[in-house]
Amino acid sequence: MPAKEPKMALGPFQFQPANVKVQGRPPLAEWQGPLQFALWCQRASPWWIGDMINRGEDLFGEEFGEVCGDTLSTEMVSRYASVARRVPAQNRRPVLSWSAHAAVARLPHAEQRRLLAEAERQGWNSDMLRKKVQEIVKENKK
Repeated sequence: MPAKEPKMALGPFQFQPANVKVQGRPPLAEWQGPLQFALWCQRASPWWIGDMINRGEDLFGEEFGEVCGDTLSTEMVSRYASVARRVPAQNRRPVLSWSAHAAVARLPHAEQRRLLAEAERQGWNSDMLRKKVQEIVKENKK
């Protein structure tokens, strides 16, 4: 039997897996909160997925893989888990994208903190951050 699809309502906004139904005609002022919530979920979900996979695997081993089912590709599950494992929660900056954090994941933790702070100050996107990481890795090979 397939799992029930998750649903959540914020006032007149009914969030479903592939759409949002809006009841009636809510005033403009009521749209900001639900929209910000949806954007926040989009940014936070790779971390949630990665952290849950890592903790589940720590607790249950390979058996935990069954819980993931086939909702995500094995590649994405591995990527979320890898970045979440290599970038500790204390290094994460909610203002920056998950991709920005993925760019620094292979660096030592102190270097991650430094670069992520600089990226936030300078307004770097993930492509710029990836270039900075490549420069650092290239410099360290010399």
